[in-house]
Formats: sequence, structure tokens, C-alpha cells
Amino acid sequence: MNPFFIVGSVRSGTTMLRLMLDHHPRISCFGEFEYAVDLLDDPNSWPSGKRYAIWLAHERRFRASNLTVDSYGSYPEIANKMFTEQLARSKKTLTVGGAAVHRHFERLPRLWPDAKFIYLYRDPRDVAKSCVQLGWAGNVWTGRQFWLTAEESWKKLSQNLNSHQRMEVCNEELVRNPVAQLTEVTRFLGEEYSPEMLTYHKTSTYEPPDIKLLDQWKKKLSQREIQLVEAGIQEQIMTRGYILSAYPPLNLGRLDYLKLKLHDKLGKQRYAVQRYGFSLQTSDFLARKLGLSRLAEKLALQKQAIDQQFIK
Repeated sequence: MNPFFIVGSVRSGTTMLRLMLDHHPRISCFGEFEYAVDLLDDPNSWPSGKRYAIWLAHERRFRASNLTVDSYGSYPEIANKMFTEQLARSKKTLTVGGAAVHRHFERLPRLWPDAKFIYLYRDPRDVAKSCVQLGWAGNVWTGRQFWLTAEESWKKLSQNLNSHQRMEVCNEELVRNPVAQLTEVTRFLGEEYSPEMLTYHKTSTYEPPDIKLLDQWKKKLSQREIQLVEAGIQEQIMTRGYILSAYPPLNLGRLDYLKLKLHDKLGKQRYAVQRYGFSLQTSDFLARKLGLSRLAEKLALQKQAIDQQFIK
């Protein structure tokens, strides 16, 4: 069974699509599989299995998966075993199995050269807004970087794939016309559409597709925030089929970039204090700055436990 991967920026709707596919009677799809490729930063070598196992022991997503690792295996063997174990948890008779990956997904073909890839994209103004709401960015200027990075990763990945290995899906079209879009997706995967795919909201915390939730940026972003997201990437936005706002383009200078960087840092710190509390956040910051590795690791695990409570 050749795998498939849903790839795209965070906050682009990948979880919704993953849940839809996972509710197909013959398809299984799990999420947050970034830890399969995060260490593959050198395209000419593989990290040792031992190093990979040690790294995984401290990785939040891996820890939440409750998977096991044999440190005597090679990197590809460990990654493949994790993928297989995840799919084995399904009680269905599977014809197709996959996972969702949000970063470094251009590295996936090193492990699975025959895999299929579904790139899900969303309006960057909504992606940026959502990233700020979750504390992943302190402002929309930084929040848009998640979208830009995903676009660059997809460009690198797709140019090395055969046409039968790649597919692009627009989030907004998936929400407006879920049956038509899912029919195309399942056909791409060699399966047929099933109405059960749209029952995912009955067994998850995610709501059914709702067109009222589209284009939230028009209501919730200020004029300057919209201009910040669009600054310098107007052509990329239009290439994806989105219409630019009527606001004039911003001309940002060096001082503007410095202010945005500081604003982003302060915004993320405020969010972190709200989520973890002043004491835990401050202790974690000092432990890392002072090189107190054991204490930093203990505090990081405490923060990961808090993060886990907010995962849908």
C-alpha cells in the first residue's frame, strides 16, 4: 500500500480534510506526522537510529502518539514502522492510508518516493489571522510566513513529482462544495466518494463545513493588518485565485521590519504567559537562557502537557 500525505500550512484546513478522509470506510489518515521528517535537514545523509530515537523521546507530537521506537533500526526503518503502527490502529479493512504533514514536507519522498500528495491551501490572510489567534505568531506579518513557507515547500516538492502523484485542493472550495471536492480527492487516491466522510463532526470536536466561516479576515483584520499580509506577495495571492483588497500596497522600511519583529516577539510572549502562567513561562525562559538543561526539559514537558489540553 503506497501512502498518501495531506500537506499544507498550519491553519489551512488540513485537519478537516484529514478527518473527512479518515471517516471513509476504506481510508485511514492520521495527523501531525512532522516528526517523520524534521531531522532530515541534510539531503545527503541519514541521522542514526539512536539519535532519532533520543530526539523523538522529547518530541511533543510523537509523545502524544504513544508509539514505540526501536533505536537499533535505521532512520527509514523507524519512520516506516511508526507510519505502519499508526495505520494498524484502524479497525477498517484499508485500501489507502495516509497522514498530514505541515512542514518540511518536501522531504517526504526520501522516505516514500511513490507516495501521493494532496496540497491543501487557504487564503493567507485567514491563515495569518488564525496563527495569531493561537499564539503561533505575534502579528499577521509573521503569521503569513507559515503560508509562504508551505508554498515554497510545495513548489520544491511538486516539481519533482509525476502528475499522478500530486493534487491541489483549495480550502474554500472544499468548504463550499465538499462532495464535489471529496469525490475528486478519493478518485485521486483510487477510491470512491462515501457520504460517511461528511459525518466526521459526530466523532470529533470539529464542526461541519460552514461557508459563513470563510473570508473571516474581511471582518476581523484591520486595514493595516490586511496590508501587512498582502505586502510584497500580491502576485502570489492572485496566482492562488484570491482577490486582493482595495487597500494601497505598503512600502515597508528597515525600521518597520524591526518594529514588526519586536511586536511579534512581545505578542507571542503575552500569549505564552496567558496560556502557561507567568511563573512557568518565566522559569522556562531562564532555564533555557542559563543552560539548565534538565530543568528546561522538565519545564518543557509541563508546557507540552498544557498544550495537549488545547489540541482538538
